[in-house]
Amino acid sequence: MTEATTPAAPQITILDLQNVVKVIDTAAERGAFKGNELSAVGTVRDKVANFLAAIPQEEAPAEEVAPEEVVVEEVAEKPSPRRRAARA
Repeated sequence: MTEATTPAAPQITILDLQNVVKVIDTAAERGAFKGNELSAVGTVRDKVANFLAAIPQEEAPAEEVAPEEVVVEEVAEKPSPRRRAARA
């Protein structure tokens, strides 16, 4: 009889959390969120940023990826009716 292997538990690193904050900031700068979503997104961003700030620096790993290397793919946006009206 063979023993079933248990899958490894998912893991999130400090670097992953730093990248989450960067992605949220980039998406916000590009206008990816609707007004009614901003509060919820901002709450999550602040929680992650506060968690990262509370970690002693000796525990935080040296950043493995330079901030410029974080890639956020741009998605072509269909103009909303308001934008079209403003352009007209």
